[in-house]
Formats: sequence, C-alpha cells, structure tokens
Amino acid sequence: MRPVRRLAIPVLTGALALANVGCGSKSERTPTGASERTGPVSRVPYPGDEGLATSMVAPPLGLVQQFGVLAASGVTAAGTAVVAGDVGSCPTPSITGAGLSTVPPFTIHPAADAVVCQAQTDATAASTNLLGQGPGTAQAAQLGGTNLGPGVYTFASTADIAAGTTFTLTGAGSYIFLVGSAVTANVGSNMVLIGVDPCEVFWRVGSDATLNGVNFVGTVIAGAAGAGSVTVGTGANLVGRAVSLTAAVTMPGTGQTIGGCSSLVAGPGPVPALPNGMEWALLVILAATGAYVLSRR
Repeated sequence: MRPVRRLAIPVLTGALALANVGCGSKSERTPTGASERTGPVSRVPYPGDEGLATSMVAPPLGLVQQFGVLAASGVTAAGTAVVAGDVGSCPTPSITGAGLSTVPPFTIHPAADAVVCQAQTDATAASTNLLGQGPGTAQAAQLGGTNLGPGVYTFASTADIAAGTTFTLTGAGSYIFLVGSAVTANVGSNMVLIGVDPCEVFWRVGSDATLNGVNFVGTVIAGAAGAGSVTVGTGANLVGRAVSLTAAVTMPGTGQTIGGCSSLVAGPGPVPALPNGMEWALLVILAATGAYVLSRR
C-alpha cells in the first residue's frame, strides 16, 4: 500500500467560500495513512436548526478514493478540464478530450484496467453503504437558501439548488444526501461550507447529477437506482468526485475543475518475471559483487 498523498489545488480553493476545512477523512490525514474512517460522527447543533438527522459514518471507498472522475460508459471533456484525481471508465474505457488533464501524480486510465474496474465495484459498495444509513431526515427538494448540519437527508424525488442561491453546510461531521432521482445545481448556484470537511460530503443520486453551479461539494455517486450520468458544466468547480455507476461523466464547455479529495491507494504493479535461467545469473552477479566489496575492505 502506497502512503496516502494529498494535493493542494489552488484553482479550487481560491474559488470556494470554505471556512476552516481540509480534505479527506480524519483517518486519511493520520501519520499511519489509514484510508478509511469507521467511527460514528456526532451532530453539532447550530443556530436555525431544522431537525436532528440520524447519526452517520463516511462510507468505505476502497479504490474510489484514488479517483476524481469515474464512469461506466466513458468520460468526455469538450474543452479544458483539470482533475485532481485519477480519471477512468469501466467497463467502457472511452476517454475523450484533448484538454482533459490530471494533476500529478494522478493519471488518466486509457483502458479499463484492474484499478478502474475495482474502483467501480467499490463505488457500488459505497452506494449500498450510503443507502443503508437512511432514511434519515426527509428534506424538501429546494436547497437554495437552506443551512443544514451533519446528518443523513433523504429526498423522495429530486434535489435542486436554484440559480443564484446558496446552499450552506455548517458544522464538523459527515453529510449524506440520498436523492431518489436527479440532483441539479443550476447556473450561478453555490455551496458554502462552514467548519466542514468537503470530503465528508456524499451524494447518492438515483439518476442524473447535473452540476452547473459555481461550486458544488461532495463525492457524487450517480446512477444508483438506474441509468444516471454526471454532467459538470462550463466553469463549474466540484470539490470531491464525479462518479457514475451506470453511464458517462461529461464536461461540456470548458474550464471545469474537479477533485481535492483523492489520494493514491493502489499498490504498485506486479514485479516482472525474469526470463528462464536469469534468476541464477542474477544471483551469481550479486554474490560476486558482494565478494568483491568485502575483499576491498
């Protein structure tokens, strides 16, 4: 297991109105490099409290943790898009867009390799975990102008942030949004976090996620209840991940930035086998080298 590595993304942090936040779960920031958090999170009360949501935990992410964009039927970027995290698609390994790039050390996976396909399996498991933490508190579809604390929130059908409005999250802890069908962040909408780790925000979306707002926050898992894609619109910032379990992730227009929560977790590839007979030759060389070094002392 490689040690967890975090990247700062100035283009993202400069655009977001966040207060006292970091990226990644608390366990990911420990010296041991633990990749999953398992303990329950207590809700922090805040002024204007609209009701207590159930206790919750961030889901195990597995290899999803390494990705900024993960699709099932392809990834398309029409213009310039920067992803701080791996980009891949399984089972359909279609990655399109000359302007699509990743922040080192992350990479674009041109094939549906073992890492990408395992990440898709892990994303399905994370979706199931999130659903199992419901139903939580029933929430009205319109989120613009609301302020919520940590908890599990359920939308019977759609969730929406109206154009020009702000959706605020306040207080440390995990946030889980279970959306029955589609989620839409309209052009000019915004999410503001106060004392919240953006990487502790999760959206389980039954169908499509359309993110056209200035800022959107969280790991978005679309297609959880059928066909569902993720669209990140022109100039939109997504601090988190764009994941589709059943369809594509598309970036029409240009100027998208995605990521901020990813970390390298996949181990190194297998050690290549030596040709027949070379093992003994290598041992002889090493033994001779060692004897020579000792003779020079």
